[in-house]
Amino acid sequence: MDDVQKDMIRRMRFKGQGYGTIAKQLGVETERVENYCHNHGLAGDAELTRLNYPVWCEQNGRCLICCRKLKQPKVGRRKKFCSGRCRTMYCREKKGD
Repeated sequence: MDDVQKDMIRRMRFKGQGYGTIAKQLGVETERVENYCHNHGLAGDAELTRLNYPVWCEQNGRCLICCRKLKQPKVGRRKKFCSGRCRTMYCREKKGD
């Protein structure tokens, strides 16, 4: 598996998709997706994984929308988003709830 596929697995898993769905969309064996998820803390119920996404992003310094690594400032408020586009998407999603 290459880095793009790994990133896609992480994103899809955080959206609450199951192993079989992810494997079918990426054209990879279900067992490989399942093993990757187990080794990287993405295993278990897909709904619980989706609910834990904001916590994982905060702990790993990632954008809440696109999972990109954030460069945090040395002083001041910590970033939650990598760009204005992601911040706007987050606000629109919250408004729709």
